[in-house]
Amino acid sequence: MSPDRDPLPATVLTGFLGAGKTTLVREILANPRGQRIGVLVNDFGEINIDAALIVEGSANSVTLSNGCVCCTIQSELVTAIRDLIASQPDLDRIVIEASGVSRSLPLADTMISEELQGLVRLDGIFCLVDAAAFPDLDYATTELAIDQITGADLLILNKVDLVTSEEEERLRTQLGGLTPHLRIVPSRHGDVPLDVLLGPARGERVAQESGGHHDHGSHDHGDHDHVHGPDCGCDAAHLAESHTKDFSSWSWRSDAPLDEKLLRPALKRVGAGLLRGKGVLRVRGESGAEEIFEFQQVGKRRQMTAIADVEAAESVFVAIGLSGQVDDAAFKAELDACRLN
Repeated sequence: MSPDRDPLPATVLTGFLGAGKTTLVREILANPRGQRIGVLVNDFGEINIDAALIVEGSANSVTLSNGCVCCTIQSELVTAIRDLIASQPDLDRIVIEASGVSRSLPLADTMISEELQGLVRLDGIFCLVDAAAFPDLDYATTELAIDQITGADLLILNKVDLVTSEEEERLRTQLGGLTPHLRIVPSRHGDVPLDVLLGPARGERVAQESGGHHDHGSHDHGDHDHVHGPDCGCDAAHLAESHTKDFSSWSWRSDAPLDEKLLRPALKRVGAGLLRGKGVLRVRGESGAEEIFEFQQVGKRRQMTAIADVEAAESVFVAIGLSGQVDDAAFKAELDACRLN
């Protein structure tokens, strides 16, 4: 990897055996949205990628027609990641399907270890739970599954179509008691919006991704999109995923600089209801100097990093949450209150 290249974002999928991780990997590979993705899995044979996607393959690696590559983890994870990046220098992202008996926290420690520093950036750990099977796990496997859940940034409650609404609500209450701050996303066949799983494509401008409704000529106040849904009535071309009943998206922008002292706690409050958030923010510190920051959130994981040698005339923030869990007016008011006029 070139020394001036940013670390690759890495997405980790965990969950007990049969939770649906491989199905989700197949969905990502079938629709990488222009990203060149490297996938590391513990048992490559389970993926059964459609033959039409395969360009060439070997015992431990398959190259796909969409530019993705899929490899078996044959040694420790650090070595596998370093080897993959060395052999595929033009990757945009890495997705790791952990073993069904892997624990989340050691995986997280590996991803932020010194050996991988500067190569990858842990974007998020997503844990899949089989809504139908989880209540029937025995003690030992329940303990492992709980360990996977509590170490995740976001929980995907999969196969909710196989349980009643009462059973789903009971399971949500149980899981919420284990980790109250963990976001829970419902899923039927791994049908989680890719914006939640992967965020924007590498190098994609946040301003481009948030467009559609903004009045670029009106910047006297923070501009904000309404909540999108099946009945939003707008004529903009949204992603199909934005019109599912479970998810809504928001965006906000401002040409005024933002007060850093007010912004950091505001982002924490705004993020309390979000599944995924990203912003490129023009921030003014106490010294009066301005910097451009990138804000990233996946579930409960948040980070705000200064971006060197980047100019931005305005701040842009885009987010996805579960429908009904984010207060539209409060979302706008929190960010508007950080503006310096």
